[in-house]
Amino acid sequence: MRCYVPGRDVVTTSDLSLAVIPSLMSDSPTTATEVRDSDLVLLPSMPAVTSLGTDAKKAVLRAQTRLLGNPGEGLPGQRSILRIPPGMTAEDLAPLLRTAGDAGVRAAAVTLRGDFGPDDYQSLETRTLLPRHWFAIVLGRLEPAVIPLLYYLGFDAFDISCAGAAAAQNTRQWQMDSESLDKSSAGPRFCPCAACHERDLASLAGRDLASALQQHNELVYTTVLSEAIGARSSGKLRWLVESRTHHSPAAAAILRRIDRGMYPFLEEFTPTTGAGTMPLIGPESYGAPAVRRFREIVESRYIPSPNKKLILLLPCSAKKPYSESKSHHLFKDVTESALGAAQSLVDEAILTSPLGLVPRCLERVYPAAYYDIPVTGDWDAEETEIGSRALAAHLRKFSSDAVVIAHVTGGYAEIVRQTEEQSTQTIIYTPQGDSVTSRDSLDSLHETLVEMRDLLGLKPSRWNENEEAMRAVADFQFGTGAGSALIPAGSRLNGKIYRTITCRLGGEQLFAFMADSGSVSLTLHGGRLLWPLHRYFVRFDGKELTGGSLFAVGVHEADPAIRPGDEVVVVNVDDEVVAVGKSEMSGLEMCEAENGRAVSLRHKVG
Repeated sequence: MRCYVPGRDVVTTSDLSLAVIPSLMSDSPTTATEVRDSDLVLLPSMPAVTSLGTDAKKAVLRAQTRLLGNPGEGLPGQRSILRIPPGMTAEDLAPLLRTAGDAGVRAAAVTLRGDFGPDDYQSLETRTLLPRHWFAIVLGRLEPAVIPLLYYLGFDAFDISCAGAAAAQNTRQWQMDSESLDKSSAGPRFCPCAACHERDLASLAGRDLASALQQHNELVYTTVLSEAIGARSSGKLRWLVESRTHHSPAAAAILRRIDRGMYPFLEEFTPTTGAGTMPLIGPESYGAPAVRRFREIVESRYIPSPNKKLILLLPCSAKKPYSESKSHHLFKDVTESALGAAQSLVDEAILTSPLGLVPRCLERVYPAAYYDIPVTGDWDAEETEIGSRALAAHLRKFSSDAVVIAHVTGGYAEIVRQTEEQSTQTIIYTPQGDSVTSRDSLDSLHETLVEMRDLLGLKPSRWNENEEAMRAVADFQFGTGAGSALIPAGSRLNGKIYRTITCRLGGEQLFAFMADSGSVSLTLHGGRLLWPLHRYFVRFDGKELTGGSLFAVGVHEADPAIRPGDEVVVVNVDDEVVAVGKSEMSGLEMCEAENGRAVSLRHKVG
């Protein structure tokens, strides 16, 4: 999209363009006749607005909104873009956004300096304050490498004027760096793009060279954005963002700051399901929304059975789910041999980075069954601290009479040692040497389990492993108590946890657990059992649904806890469950949005 200043520049293209209104301090007024009917309008700001106080910034925004309602100016609200100064609070910005929204504005722009300093962070943070369905634009000095991060943060359009500025300095941009043709002694690097492949850049000069370089640079921006869009559709956008932070220390630093300061916003739009492997590269992944959310949900929603007398801590495995790995097959053989049916009294938990701790019955949920990390055996201090906090929270859920058996070594053992002072349980370490799968270590684990069986008087008991796992998964997915609601007395569970498990009551199916997704899929009957908890519901304006989708325009209310990918219950104006399906938006977004699919329906009444 090309930009022009109305009344000054001549527009020679019929394509959609952006009319940039001069500064509020400009003496020349802009009239509606100077802006083409088809173009977007960037409302004016002031020079050095970043250095102004809050009152002055509010005055700038009020001046922009007045232009929308001034008959002499006649600027179209529906096509106007509010230009927002950095550093404004939600309290200051909210009434100004309402005024602009009432005038028809549905877009806003922020400006970056490009150094990812405090001012840039404040500008990025502004995205969290805008209505979720507004179109968001980033202006300023943007290098190609930052585009995936900006797209990840919810921005929709990007200023690529840097492409022309670099070309004017005989600089060719690349995805992660740039190349000055003036300083290159080896000649231009090979490039297969249309701008470079059929030309000899070394023989070009002046406008011809600048034109070729600008074309190349713009293609680089287009390529990077296309890659980000593709990564989002395949569930790899976060991985792409993390990999791009390596191009500069400032990029790595701002991602960490974003993860800390903008987590509620990012988490709201992070899907709760995924397909394929989730690469977790290193420290950049510790605060990723999907990872942090998993740790928080396990801590708040996982409630172990009160009859657990032993807590068995195990290391993670490269293969997921862990129970399908060779090492965990060995651990299972030992526990079955030592305890028999009394193994129902053992709570197994796997220590891992950066998820912290994964209860055995939740090993198939997202992202526990899908993540992949570099395995070196070395743990940094932050990893150890994350694991220690997760383990401490886990152990607080058990009686002080329970015994912890730590069959772990290396960094895993360090996590347990850091937790000892906070734990009220006795902790026994079983490995012999550095390997947990050596014959000596497995024999030690077996002997310890037998000893604890006799010492604690563990007796064989009836145990439905599938039921325990399904209750935990339902609680993880819908909140504490959902497992009891969805698996009532008299219900029957059938199937294998590594494939499919169905739950039926009186011949009616309530839900199905699919191992491939690690989640529960509801039927209408299951939805009716869950509805009294008033969680993960969407209420629409009407009594009956038609078609296979519920669109946001028809949503009256939704549980704010809903995230993209969640299983939801759809109720009508009479509080009747009329459908179940998969959310395509967050609960808050589907209430604010004016268009778009809110829920993909699986089952509906009629």
